[in-house]
Amino acid sequence: MRHKIVLMTGGTETLEFFSLQLKKGFEALGYKTFLFDQTTEEESAEKLYDFATAYDTILVTFNFDGIHYETSLFNMNGVSIWDERKIPCVNIAVDHPYFYPELFDIHPDIFYEVSIDRYHDRYMKRFYPELMSGTFLPLGGTSLSPNGDYKKMADRKYDICFTGNYTPPEVFDDAINRLGDEYAMFYLEIIHDLITNPDKPDDLTMEKHLKKAIPGITHEEVKTAIPNMIFIDTYVRCYFRGEVIKTLADAGFKIHCVGKGYDKLRCKHPENLDMNPDELSYGCLEALANSRLSLNVMPWFKDGAHDRIFNSMCNGAVCITDHSKYLDEILTPDENIIFYDLKQLDKLPEIFENALNDTDKLERIQKNAFNFANREHTWYARAKQLHNELLKFL
Repeated sequence: MRHKIVLMTGGTETLEFFSLQLKKGFEALGYKTFLFDQTTEEESAEKLYDFATAYDTILVTFNFDGIHYETSLFNMNGVSIWDERKIPCVNIAVDHPYFYPELFDIHPDIFYEVSIDRYHDRYMKRFYPELMSGTFLPLGGTSLSPNGDYKKMADRKYDICFTGNYTPPEVFDDAINRLGDEYAMFYLEIIHDLITNPDKPDDLTMEKHLKKAIPGITHEEVKTAIPNMIFIDTYVRCYFRGEVIKTLADAGFKIHCVGKGYDKLRCKHPENLDMNPDELSYGCLEALANSRLSLNVMPWFKDGAHDRIFNSMCNGAVCITDHSKYLDEILTPDENIIFYDLKQLDKLPEIFENALNDTDKLERIQKNAFNFANREHTWYARAKQLHNELLKFL
């Protein structure tokens, strides 16, 4: 069994944070680890060539970091260290695979794609059957109080916290209108369909509209067309993010928004939004650790989870979230989670009011959720799952 793992840092802050959490898990499992710092690429490459010898190393990366753009990892003939030394590359894509079509086409020789949503995995099997599927690996949570000494409800500063950025709908106008009125109408029909049917995966909805608009469209043409509509994914997730937060703010709830863009959210009572736009991953965890309720609006992961859910649980904030197939399987309403329905946003104020007025119930959910998430859904648990289901076989 290979006993060394390379992880990437110095790129996107969130992905670096995930890598650092996985590092702790892998080391607890007995692996030797190496952090490749993309901000000091040449220096890191020299050290990597000493660390990663043939047949004993695995690259575990997020969103293709280390696989394509780091020139120091390729020799004069354009061959990467991964191919040269027969190092398996395990890529965890934290967005839908249709964000990366050109990267899948130039993958390393030994390449495994790990999906954070089971619909993403099905998409890969349909459109990239030649690539090896690693496993289904939801994102993990991180606790600032792993021993369970999190703040009690009465000691928390914020009633409601939301961590994540917001982009207003008008920002997407150029993308929607870029090819003229006919295409704009086509895109808007897909957007309307997804907003009306928020339980549907967006790639399947896009494919349905493509086949309606272009009878006889081929499998390869669908594969090529869907990545050209990735702005729809961002549009719809931000639309619901804005609608949920606006509904609560206009009903009189104070919301601590950790993320950028909320000064652009049009609502009747913006004074109910407490904005903190500059925090990074650790700051988000601190905010959750000081909040009674953690509002979650899922990205378009309809058979997966977001780390915001498990981060909330791991830090003693009761998470109130919309559904996914996976969440419905693993969570128990009013025992370790509170659910709401994107089709019934008018019920949000009642759900949040009832939660905030029942401290005994909140503290029971808080305890159950903490124990559940810290046992099964931390990044250490993800490292262990990745080892058991993939890495030990490479």
